[in-house]
Amino acid sequence: MGTYGCPLSPVTCRNLTLVVSTLKIDSKTVWMLRKEVKTVLRSRWLLFGFMISPMFAWLFQGAFLSFIVAQTTEEPEKVYITLEDQGVLGQTLFDQIEANVTILLIDPLVNVTSSEGRDLVENRSVSVWVLIPVNFTQDLLTQNQSTLSIYVNTGNFRATAAAQRIDTFARNLIDVVIRELQVNWYTIAPEATYGHQLAVFLVMITSVLAPAPYVSQSFAGEREKHTLEALLVVPMSRIKILASKLVAGLVLTMLYSVFTIVGILTYNWSIIARVSSFPAEAASYYIGLYTVNVATLPLIFFCQFLILLCAVGIGVVISCLAKDQTTAESVNNLVLLLPTMLIGMLGFTGSIQQYGGLFGFIIMLVPFSHAITFLNGVLSNVATPASLLFDVLYLLGFTVVFLIIGAKLFDREAIIS
Repeated sequence: MGTYGCPLSPVTCRNLTLVVSTLKIDSKTVWMLRKEVKTVLRSRWLLFGFMISPMFAWLFQGAFLSFIVAQTTEEPEKVYITLEDQGVLGQTLFDQIEANVTILLIDPLVNVTSSEGRDLVENRSVSVWVLIPVNFTQDLLTQNQSTLSIYVNTGNFRATAAAQRIDTFARNLIDVVIRELQVNWYTIAPEATYGHQLAVFLVMITSVLAPAPYVSQSFAGEREKHTLEALLVVPMSRIKILASKLVAGLVLTMLYSVFTIVGILTYNWSIIARVSSFPAEAASYYIGLYTVNVATLPLIFFCQFLILLCAVGIGVVISCLAKDQTTAESVNNLVLLLPTMLIGMLGFTGSIQQYGGLFGFIIMLVPFSHAITFLNGVLSNVATPASLLFDVLYLLGFTVVFLIIGAKLFDREAIIS
């Protein structure tokens, strides 16, 4: 039994007592917290950057996608079609598609054999291929249902829209004769909604780089301006000084996360407004494809906060080692941008967990990889509570380690000075 009833060893008890006393909030700590927060709030350009950067990223994407949606509803797409069925209903569907190419925005409609269509799919040189299979008519007559196959490159906006129009047209045509048509889509590109991919990419890139100006200014900037020496002679522990700066940084990260949510909501609204004049089925398709699911916003907010916190922790270490603000910003951007861009690009090719061996092991060591798996799991609704918890704990653990290293470096700074 340790001193004062502590169940741990005497050395451990003394260390815990020291930590508690160090982190105790007194009047000097309150003064330092207010000073750092006021310093942050007085920096109008810093606040403006933290508010406008996520808003601009999402508003720009909203404007861009409004242009894309206009293209998909006004410009035609090349479509390949194959008729294997010998019956009357298969021929009717083929003839009706051919007769309505203007309405369906198809130009040209190219008739190919089954083997030619499969070669196009294997070579990934086809945007849309419609296959009316053998026994199409017979299945409809005997079972009142049949299947139409559409191969589509979902990475092509116009191709996806064309396939959707053909899907709807074929269902409506077959439903007229009171029979059910099932349409199977075969994607030639990785399947993920554009809104899903956009949320992962923008949240990652903007969040990782956002804290750099504050962190470099708060530590290396004060050293360069020779105001750090005056701060270090304040009768406070260096841990409390560091903690005050981190609290001010957390205020900025919260502000950034809030405006990210505002940006996403504005982006969603721009897409919904753009398709509001479309038929209900078409509008529902575009909204589902391009918007971000509002139900996932709380978890996106939480994940972004963790990313920002992790970036702050890494930035603190870099800023404590750098001799001036310019060096701190340059090194911080280089250290954070390279792995983030790599992971972002890998994420667009599919799940980053598909990579095995040493390369996959290295990728998963990077904390931002777990932010991507967290976001992918939330947005695709396939994650388990255990996997999400592991990603959160890894991000938090990585952040805590870097904050401890930063605290040690900051304490060493005080001794050298």
